[in-house]
Amino acid sequence: MPQTLPRLHFSLRRLTLRQRILLLFLGLAGASVAALCLALYLGHAKHPSPWAMEALITAGVVAGCAIVGLIFGLWRLFDENVAKPLERLSGELRARVHANISTDLEDLQARHLGDLAPAATALMRHLNEARNELAETIARETARHVAEKEHLNGLLADLPVGVIVCTADHHLVFYNAAARAALGGNSEELCAPGTDTGGTRLPCLGRSLFDFLEEAPLRAALDHLTEAKASAGVAAPMPLTCRLAGSETQITLHLRLLGETLDSAPGAQAYLLTLLGPVEELPLPRLTAQGAPDEPPPAHLPPEPMTQGVVYDFELLERDLQEMIVRTPMQALTYVVFDTETTGLFPDRGDEIVQLAAVRVVNGRRVLNEVFDTLVNPGRPIPPSSTLIHGISDDMVADAPSIDEVARQFHAFARGAVLVAHNIDFDLSFLKRVEPRIGLRFDHPVLDTAELSASVFGDGENHSLDALAARLGVALPPSARHTALGDATATADILIKLLPALQSRS
Repeated sequence: MPQTLPRLHFSLRRLTLRQRILLLFLGLAGASVAALCLALYLGHAKHPSPWAMEALITAGVVAGCAIVGLIFGLWRLFDENVAKPLERLSGELRARVHANISTDLEDLQARHLGDLAPAATALMRHLNEARNELAETIARETARHVAEKEHLNGLLADLPVGVIVCTADHHLVFYNAAARAALGGNSEELCAPGTDTGGTRLPCLGRSLFDFLEEAPLRAALDHLTEAKASAGVAAPMPLTCRLAGSETQITLHLRLLGETLDSAPGAQAYLLTLLGPVEELPLPRLTAQGAPDEPPPAHLPPEPMTQGVVYDFELLERDLQEMIVRTPMQALTYVVFDTETTGLFPDRGDEIVQLAAVRVVNGRRVLNEVFDTLVNPGRPIPPSSTLIHGISDDMVADAPSIDEVARQFHAFARGAVLVAHNIDFDLSFLKRVEPRIGLRFDHPVLDTAELSASVFGDGENHSLDALAARLGVALPPSARHTALGDATATADILIKLLPALQSRS
């Protein structure tokens, strides 16, 4: 019994407001019927004649049905006019508090709640006004700092050498355009690690550096610098060379320690890499952690100007990315939000993907420069009815890659992340069909924004993508609707706004 009560209490806490109210009315109905049966039993005990028994049974059945029907009707009225509006109001308030929505509360049809809905509306207006005043104050005070930051970003983006910053556990938190070019060239396959066949290897925030660079010399150099700093209190930058992962190309770089982070092991430190160029273009002897040249090598100038800016999130320096996903706060996870356009709605009947797009959400922010977007040749004609929806025709996909090739690239793009989509079972079913052919499994953790919306706003709301975008103030222009990238971007912005509201319920 002592163990049963806490379990029952925990189970009740997980129920929604409407479920708890339903249980209350069910209990009321059960207690009323039990009281009626007890009254009939006592009446029969006073008058045990057969004709009285029949009369009591008839009266009991009629009264019991009337009581249950009355309580059911009261529950329906209470659910429609009190429970649903309360659930809707709590969802709207939570979304506005945690998702930074500035629009007024919609008509909640809460006339039976008295002054609660108008009071909530007035409260949210006051909160929005306070937010706006605070935002204006912050904007005025930080305008100079923002300008300086943009200027610094421009300088770093145009540096002729690649710059990478890694956490103590070797995950990327910063890279510039030259680093992107040095590690992956101009390939369109984003964020894919190096392979034994010389595959592309473009960097992505939060990914391991050893997906892109040879591990052994980097670890040896880091150990050497760490020991030097521990003994002498300072460690000079160290030049070394190492190979690109899955390639024979060697590049020269400088390694510099930055300092310990909050979640790093004792002695482990974040570090900075300066990529100076391929060994073929910058002749230097191969160095290890035991040696260093007398003079630093000249900088390698890239053959073409870099067009992409810097990509960074220094808050990752304070996160342990090796933690198990189940122990990591939802906002600290890395998400790949994707969407597909298809030839039809039935993958089991031969429908195929014609477009696949995805964006990455790292540390609660959408990374603008890390996007996956490609047309797909479905290997079958696209029905005109489907073309009317997404605008993709047979001519547009004639030279596009097959789904097998695209699925491999997307699997690499989504490596180590949580897959997110709106009604994800539909989109994921198309990818699951190609798993046997490509030898890979889409066994990532998954989230469905439609289910997240139901958890925040309640089951009685409309959870379509358009309704969610309108409710949360997410831009979804008609020109972007029913395009894989447009829907994926809107879904990512919806996810970013839903996560704080969802986390507030735990």
